[in-house]
Order: sequence, then C-alpha cells, then structure tokens
Amino acid sequence: MLAGLLDAVGRSSGVTLSTPVYAVVSALHILSIALLIGGILLVDLRLAGILTYLDEGAARLLRLMARIGAGLAVATGVLLLSARPGEYLANPVFLAKMIVVGVALANAVAFEWMARGRAGAWPAGVHARMAGLVSLTGWLAALMLGRWIAFT
Repeated sequence: MLAGLLDAVGRSSGVTLSTPVYAVVSALHILSIALLIGGILLVDLRLAGILTYLDEGAARLLRLMARIGAGLAVATGVLLLSARPGEYLANPVFLAKMIVVGVALANAVAFEWMARGRAGAWPAGVHARMAGLVSLTGWLAALMLGRWIAFT
C-alpha cells in the first residue's frame, strides 16, 4: 500500500521518468542534508559541553538553518523514495536510516520544547548534554547510513 502510494508520487513528480529530474532532486537532497548537519553540528557540540561558547544569536540562526534543512531533506527524500519505493522499503539499511532519523527528529522536538521560554539561556545539565550527544550521533549516523544505501 505504501509502496503503491509512493510509486504514484514518483510518477506524478517525474522523478521515476526523468534522469535529469532525479539528479536535481538528489542534489537538492544532498544540499538540504548539508544545511541540516551544518546548522545543527555546532549547537549539538555546545549542548554536549564540547564547545564552550556559542552566541545565542548564532545558535538561533543555526537552529533555523537546521530546521529548513530538515524540512527540505524530508521533502526531497520522499521524492527520491518514490522513484523506487519497493527497493528502498525492502532495504534494511534504508529502514535503519529511517529509524535513526525518527529518533533524531524526536530528540530535536524534545530539545525545542525543553529550550522554550529560556531566552538567552542555554538549557543546562545532563538532559541538555544528552540531547546534544543524541542529536550529534543521530544525524551523523543518518548521514553515514544514507551514504551506505548506495552500496546495498
């Protein structure tokens, strides 16, 4: 059922029918991942206590970049998935990536909820440190799993 729906999306978007369209969507997916990881990496290092200083204004901008990158990565990822849904949905590496991305996104939502109402103050303590480490590990693992998909 999901594979059929994704197949219909792929056909309607032209991703399955056109090599140039697939190449453009793939390039946009890579750029969105760069925006996501580039945006969240320093924030995660600061939360984890590894980076000792990050200006609040810079952190706000980096988190915005990460949110935009995540949204674009999901949108382009669905289009890429729609090109070969049966193949991807049967791939254990792809499924592992989806689990890791889900955990990383849930962690990001939990962090945003935890940080809400703390204007100018970083969330502190073991929870903030854990959020940073889970995020850092999750997004880097998703990046590596995504690359690994090409070899499975």
